[in-house]
Amino acid sequence: MRSAIIATVVAFGIFFVATQSDRLVDQLAVDECDAEHLGQRAFGPLSTIYTVEGGNLSGICHGQDDPTVYDAWANLTMFTTADERNSIVGFGGFRNTSNRQVAAYATTLNSDRTEFMIVVNLDMVEYDPWQVRRVMAHEFAHVLTRSAPGVSGDACGEFGCVSNSNYMGLWVDRFWSEAEVQSLEGNGYNDAAGTAQRCASNSGFPTQYGATNPYEDFSESFSFFLFSHGVPRSVQPRIQFLSSFPELVRMRDRVTAAGFADLRTYQQNCGSF
Repeated sequence: MRSAIIATVVAFGIFFVATQSDRLVDQLAVDECDAEHLGQRAFGPLSTIYTVEGGNLSGICHGQDDPTVYDAWANLTMFTTADERNSIVGFGGFRNTSNRQVAAYATTLNSDRTEFMIVVNLDMVEYDPWQVRRVMAHEFAHVLTRSAPGVSGDACGEFGCVSNSNYMGLWVDRFWSEAEVQSLEGNGYNDAAGTAQRCASNSGFPTQYGATNPYEDFSESFSFFLFSHGVPRSVQPRIQFLSSFPELVRMRDRVTAAGFADLRTYQQNCGSF
């Protein structure tokens, strides 16, 4: 793993509201269930927060019981087992009352990056059931790439950890050149010109958002992989990489078994689809 790439890649994180905390007591402690604090960086307070115990939704720690949250959760459990969801200790929702188009985000709830919370735009869940499936896949991919057992804290940034032996480390080595990583500015989200340039010069990115930084590249590619989408030849190496991990293939197989595989071919245009 190129050390320069490690140092650059781990610096990202805009949709992730990272909080430093002690080990969570009774899953989400009172201070961690502060909806305004958890949402303030992105779009304002959350409307509902549930605790998650053993990979399953448990009690409400903020707001009122909301069936829309269960709908979103079902799209996550459709392709994951309770054990695979074990690091998720909170699941919440918000109503998009601002003009910002935020679909969802994942956040680390402890300094060890072993406990996560996923938050989803409940309006999106209600008006676009197809899209929420992709969003849950995207956010879960962030959980997959944000921790690496045995990696020192120095190799971990707000997005997680990078090493030779985890998904993200291997992904960067395989698909991101040192020049592309060095072209990133700030946290990778505010560099629209750089993102456009990477798209124009590298047809391997699945979407324009995927060219934002390696983490979004992985998550966007994972969504295409999980739902068995057809992709252009230039994107296929990313799908083949994901197909080399049996645990990820099992997730894809669950999607197929549930009847949600989508074999349509999406043309890579470095834009939304």
